[in-house]
Amino acid sequence: MSTYKKLNRQDVFVSDYTARKSWQASGSLVDSYGIQVLRALSNSAAPKPYPNDLFRGEYQTLLYSSINHLYYADSTGSTFYGSRDLAHQSTLTLEGTRQLEEQATIFSIPRDVYGTHIQPNSLVISPDLQGSSSLYIEDQYVTDHVTGKNEYIENLASLLGGTFVGDEDYLVSESSYVVESEAGTSPGQYVDIDMNQQRPEIIDDGEGALIFSGSELYYTKPREVIGDVIYNQGQVVITKKEVGSTYIPYITPYIAWKSNQPIYTYNVHCKVKDSELNFTYNPSAVTGSYGQLQDNVKDSNFTPFVTTIGLYNDANELIAVAKTGRPIPKTKNTDMTFVVKLDL
Repeated sequence: MSTYKKLNRQDVFVSDYTARKSWQASGSLVDSYGIQVLRALSNSAAPKPYPNDLFRGEYQTLLYSSINHLYYADSTGSTFYGSRDLAHQSTLTLEGTRQLEEQATIFSIPRDVYGTHIQPNSLVISPDLQGSSSLYIEDQYVTDHVTGKNEYIENLASLLGGTFVGDEDYLVSESSYVVESEAGTSPGQYVDIDMNQQRPEIIDDGEGALIFSGSELYYTKPREVIGDVIYNQGQVVITKKEVGSTYIPYITPYIAWKSNQPIYTYNVHCKVKDSELNFTYNPSAVTGSYGQLQDNVKDSNFTPFVTTIGLYNDANELIAVAKTGRPIPKTKNTDMTFVVKLDL
């Protein structure tokens, strides 16, 4: 059974915190999450002028104009200026960033899965090749719809401009790079490793630039900016044609990122004075046909236990129920406050 008490406005306040969630999408999940993989072409690069440049439900030249206007049009070298929303990622100005060529590939992530922004240093994009190094199967889908050119490439690494680091150790077998020293022979020597190797994964550098995941390591290909990520708008733009075009339409991408989502918490302070709620309306507290109190309830030391708190609106409609982790005895000597938190 229940007893009721009216809350005051000052008993309820709202607080917030940011929750971070990891996301991964490949195959059908890319479409399930609403992620669009789009191609943007400048007027000079498009094979057909607007409105005959429709591709995957979007006009390629309009997409190009949009991203150029929003993120690139006012960039000159390393300096950004103007009144447009250029979505600056930091106070730093890095040479070579925000350079838009005639073609770009856009990964557009919906707000409901990136929240307020993509967490810097969390984005990963890689080709979902299921263990194969081929770009796509020979004689299938090998003609680019824009150029009409046969685009078959046996090894994806050569297209991206390097040699992929394998899944095994960077230097695979000890016998392949060192000659064991024996008595009376010269010491073993290491062979040179391939300084042009890189990993196929594209990552963000934390400042809004896209690079290959191994390009900043001393034993991999030097750093090369291949695009930009607009963290607070969920837009990933690959500006290097040779890289971005592989995802349109032949390769299904694997995408991983961390989202930031604000959580608003209603904190309801249910205050109970020492003189309040010291009786019970539970049917088990009475006995007999006349509803006589049980002996234990008559005892002056009787204390009810709190197990459930219900919150009602002004229309006396139950809107939330909170359960305590264990029955809590109601004390008669001090005031008590039960804090109910609702995350919305």
